[in-house]
This record gives sequence, C-alpha cells and structure tokens, in this order.
Amino acid sequence: MRWPVLLLLAAAGHASAQDQAREWLGDMSRALQTLNYDGTFVYLHDGKLEAMRIIHQRGSTGEKERLVSLTGSAREVLRDDESVTCIMSDSKSVMVGQSRPRQLLPMVPQDLDSLLRYYRFETLGEDRMAGFQAHIVAITPRDEYRYGYRFWIDQNSKLLLKSDLTAADGAPIEQVMFTRLDIGSSVSDAALQPSLTGKGYAWHHQSGSEAATPQTGESRWFVGRVPNGFSMTHYQRKRMRPDGQATEHMVFSDGLATVSVYVESLSADNDAFSGLSGMGAMNAFGAIVDGHQITVVGEVPALTVEMMARSVATRQVPAHD
Repeated sequence: MRWPVLLLLAAAGHASAQDQAREWLGDMSRALQTLNYDGTFVYLHDGKLEAMRIIHQRGSTGEKERLVSLTGSAREVLRDDESVTCIMSDSKSVMVGQSRPRQLLPMVPQDLDSLLRYYRFETLGEDRMAGFQAHIVAITPRDEYRYGYRFWIDQNSKLLLKSDLTAADGAPIEQVMFTRLDIGSSVSDAALQPSLTGKGYAWHHQSGSEAATPQTGESRWFVGRVPNGFSMTHYQRKRMRPDGQATEHMVFSDGLATVSVYVESLSADNDAFSGLSGMGAMNAFGAIVDGHQITVVGEVPALTVEMMARSVATRQVPAHD
C-alpha cells in the first residue's frame, strides 16, 4: 500500500504547485493592468540593450500608459483603451492606430486553464529584483512549437519585475528587467503627456482611410498545418496601399503565442521573399504559392513559421453540374 500512497501524495503536491503558479500569474496580469506605476527597465533583445521608462495610470476612465525610449533615437508610445500613438523622431513620423496589448511587458490570458494542455506552470523559488523580494514562476511549453517564459513577480504588489522569453533549452532569448520602480503612487496627467509633440511630423492614421478599411469574410486560402492548440482568432482582407490589391491577414493563437499569416498577390514590381528570416525572438518564413507571396511571422520558433508557411494552400472549389 506504500507506493500508491506516495504516488497520490506526489500528484497532489504537483497539482498544488501548479495551482500556486497559476494564482501568481493571474495576480501579475491584474497588477499590470490595475496598478499605478512608474519605472525604468532594460530590454535585451537580438544582442541589443535598450533602456525605457514606463508610466502607467489606472483611473476612472480606464488605462493610460506612456512608454519612453531612453537610448537611441527619441521615441514615445502613448496608449489608452481606445488607441495607441507612436511618435518617432528619427523618421519624423507619428503612427496612430487602434489600441493593442502591450508587448514588452507580457500579459497572460485570464483563462489559464486553456493553456494547461500545451504549457506547464511551475514555481521556481524566490529572488531579489530591483530592490523587491520576488517569486519566480515559469511557463514551460510541452512541445517545440512555442517559447517559454519566466517571471519574477513582486511578492507584495504582484507586479512584474523581470521576464525572460526562453528557448527550448531554457536559455533566455529576450529579457525585460526593471532597474527602478515606483508602485502605487499617484500618476499625474502631466506625466502621461509626450515630450515629443510631433509638430512638423508626418501623421499616419491606421484607421479612417479607405486603403486600410478591413473586409471580413471567408478566405479561399487556408493553413493546412498548425501546432496543436493554435486556432484562427482573426481574419481580414485590407488594401495595404491605395493602388494595391487586398492582402489577406489571418491570426492564429494558442492563447499566449500569436502567429500572423499574410497572403498577397505578387506583381512584377514586388520583391519575392522566400525562406527564413529572424530577429531575436521574432521569426518569419516566406513562400511563393500560385503567384502569391505567403509570409508567416510571429514570436515563435523558426520551425513553427516554416511548417505553417509550407502548408498554406487554396481551398478546392466544388464543381457544379
């Protein structure tokens, strides 16, 4: 009777540790959205190190956020619940579009149970980060088609202090780490105003122009092979250029990782992209199918984008008598 009891105790311990990790992840996700904070962090990617400041306010009207580059060319990103504005001094341009989830500070979905078939949740002990006592939690993929994550979470506020995007062997591909962080203090509206006014810059609005108006419907293209757990969450057709043909855009996600598939008709003046291209954690694979450029891109391993790109094909239209 001894071995069954030991196995049951081990299984109960594993379930308890996984539940604990899931609780920490849920608290972290809520803290990133609901707390006021002002901090400086470093972002290591593709052999480059950038320093940035983030100011986040949660008020009666929702979230507001200002992201400021402290190294290289001056850049600022302003985000609220309605839109995101990117001001770039090097190109003297301003991009205004619909609000998107933050990328540098990763968010985990509310429905963590849906990830359990494809990821493991683990607690890895404690550490000290940016002067705060942190609890370390890992999200480890169960296959080679997605990346993993490690999070250092403040034990009191539950705010993210450091994150690693990890390869299959656990080595970090990208890192975000706070070096200074003020949590919970009042954030003034003035602190959310950009230092770059955009005066004299070229302004580009993602929505509102005929060329960018999406058209929904069913695509005649499909992706034959996707990793288990990935499903299409978004589809649209839109003209990227006023004089160009519509580009089809399909988005696939497993709830944590996201992959985009673009299908565009090739013309004589288009440069075809074929094969693999990567920068840091981002990988892209191009293929030519029936005179169309297929591009699959995402923050996933190279074999994922290659497998998906090579499986893109047109649907067979049934013959009619």
